[in-house]
Amino acid sequence: MLIVQGVALAMAMVTADAPAASASSKEQRVAAAYQQFEKQRHVEAALEFEALWRDFKEPRFLFNAAVTRYTARHYAHAVAYLNEYLALAEVKGADRDEAKAQLEVARREVSSVQVRVQAGGVAGAPTVTARYVSELASDLRPQLPVAVAPSGAAQSGVIQLDPGTWVVRAEAPGAEPAEVQIKVAAGAPVTAELALKPLPPKTGPEDQAKPPAEKPFDGRKIGLATIGVGAGVTIIGAVVTGVAQGKEFGPALKADPATCATWPDLQSCSAELRAGATLRGAGTGVLGAGVGLIASGAVWYARTERARKLAWYVETGVGAAAVVGGIVGLVLGANSFNEVNATAPATWTELQGGVKGPATTFAVGSAVAGLGAGLVAGAGLGLGLSRGRSSQYAKALQIGGGPGRGALGLTLSGRF
Repeated sequence: MLIVQGVALAMAMVTADAPAASASSKEQRVAAAYQQFEKQRHVEAALEFEALWRDFKEPRFLFNAAVTRYTARHYAHAVAYLNEYLALAEVKGADRDEAKAQLEVARREVSSVQVRVQAGGVAGAPTVTARYVSELASDLRPQLPVAVAPSGAAQSGVIQLDPGTWVVRAEAPGAEPAEVQIKVAAGAPVTAELALKPLPPKTGPEDQAKPPAEKPFDGRKIGLATIGVGAGVTIIGAVVTGVAQGKEFGPALKADPATCATWPDLQSCSAELRAGATLRGAGTGVLGAGVGLIASGAVWYARTERARKLAWYVETGVGAAAVVGGIVGLVLGANSFNEVNATAPATWTELQGGVKGPATTFAVGSAVAGLGAGLVAGAGLGLGLSRGRSSQYAKALQIGGGPGRGALGLTLSGRF
């Protein structure tokens, strides 16, 4: 009889002050909660009142959540909410008396569960919750907190739960969660024993020695290397040009006409002249290539990547045009030189005067072609490295250069 009276009293308290329709969000939610209760949808009403209590912290919402949980036969939640309600300082007078009466009725439906948590080696205080295991998807019940306090070597607490299956779970910072499933029966005390264990030390990849951080890409080193190679090639080209002019072409051009008077002697003198002009042209070509490399390497010192790329694109176009123009100059100079040098009958005096212009054209054309080749090679290298500087290929590239066995050039090596 007392239980029936308690329920009737709670229902009256829920429905007595139903609010009028309101445009506010809170009052609309309150009205929706009352409508759910009036339609006997006690779980839905309880969920609405619980959300209102979380959002607005008004004691009436907590009390109504307790009442709707009681009418849904979720007695453990009713007991927990009523205890929380009575702990509020603003609950006084008749409200407190009514809540005590309802709590006395609800307690008759629950059983005490002793919870003990062993937490040896765990630094933080454990957090314990109880979750009801329902067979119905619509039987929605939030987890209930279990207050625990130190008791000897363990943490202990008591919670009131209604009959059924429950899962008690304990968690703590730095520990593996522990949980146990218990069966609660009316009037039968139950004890839930849990043990928290510290997390094992991490042994994954995070604890392994980390590889050294990759150094940021510094294009100035590439530029310095390119300029260094270009300077070396320029020096070699200047030396070869000087030697060809001073030791080969110049002396051959100044030969005594008497030593080149006969046709066989003239052919011999002509061959020496041709060899000197060819060597001088090779020297000017190498000299031009070195200058082109120096120009393209200097672009690495531009402040922005966009400016560097733009300069390399321009150098590529200019270099390609120079290569074409230089080749044209080489062909014209060589043809004119050969025409003068191989035309019979001819005298040495005629050769001396006729080959100067073609030989100069040949040397200049070779220098222009070499300049273009150096610009194209250096700009292409810069564009390739700046575009793929994070790739495994760019990281493996190495630059070198200098005189080889019978040849001059720039080397680009790597793993491909």
